Amino acid sequence: MKTARFPVLNIELFQSLKLTLVRNLHIPKKTELLLTIFLIISCMAGWGQKKLPDSFNIRSASFFLPQPLPKGHYSSCISVLYVVTPRDWTDDVITAPMFYYQAKYTLPKSFNVQASLATLFISNRITLGPFWNYKINDNNYAGVGWQVVWNYGILNQFGFSTQITGWEQQPSLTWGHVFGTYAFSVKGNLYWTNKLYFIEGKSSIPTANPFINGYGITLNFDQKLYKNRAFTLGFNMSYLRYHIVAWPAFPVNQKRYWVPEFQFGLAL
Repeated sequence: MKTARFPVLNIELFQSLKLTLVRNLHIPKKTELLLTIFLIISCMAGWGQKKLPDSFNIRSASFFLPQPLPKGHYSSCISVLYVVTPRDWTDDVITAPMFYYQAKYTLPKSFNVQASLATLFISNRITLGPFWNYKINDNNYAGVGWQVVWNYGILNQFGFSTQITGWEQQPSLTWGHVFGTYAFSVKGNLYWTNKLYFIEGKSSIPTANPFINGYGITLNFDQKLYKNRAFTLGFNMSYLRYHIVAWPAFPVNQKRYWVPEFQFGLAL
């Protein structure tokens, strides 16, 4: 830590300089000279003060880094999720913003439980499941997880009286890397649909058999925002037969489509 290069200036000196400056405001050249001297002395005093070290640590601030953590630690991330629906689903390219909240609670032996809620009011997706993380070295981490997903949609406006409910399984693999005050992670997902129920009025129609909805890859980049808070930028590209955000238009398609998602979040 650097020590002061100049002696600490007495506060009375600053008060005297400011008083002299005010009394001579009507003399432009003299005012300019006094102001210059005052700024130089102020900079010298600031230079002489000790600088506080930056205590930011991306490992403790990042939500998405798949690192082992001590048990009993709760963390969360609040985000806005923009889902870009395929043109074939909605006759146009539509960006639907969703509120997205993710939470994590750490358990012994590098395990943790994660849950999330993504909602657009008429479209909702809730996930819950365990993860296990592993430290490869000081800068690289890996994780494996399995989540149970519940999808729920309801639309009772515009002449509709429709609902959709369904269950999915979502296994995943994650790799994370730390460089300086930044963290980067890559996550691969598989979406396995167990059952979907389409409810129209009083009629309920389930899907015949379980099926693979699709797969996707998620990229997350974390960096310092302020104090010990991290801002995250995320991008997910999935290849799916359906997405909960577009269920009123196309509940389930016969073929898969690319569905990009953009995430802007704050780790809490």
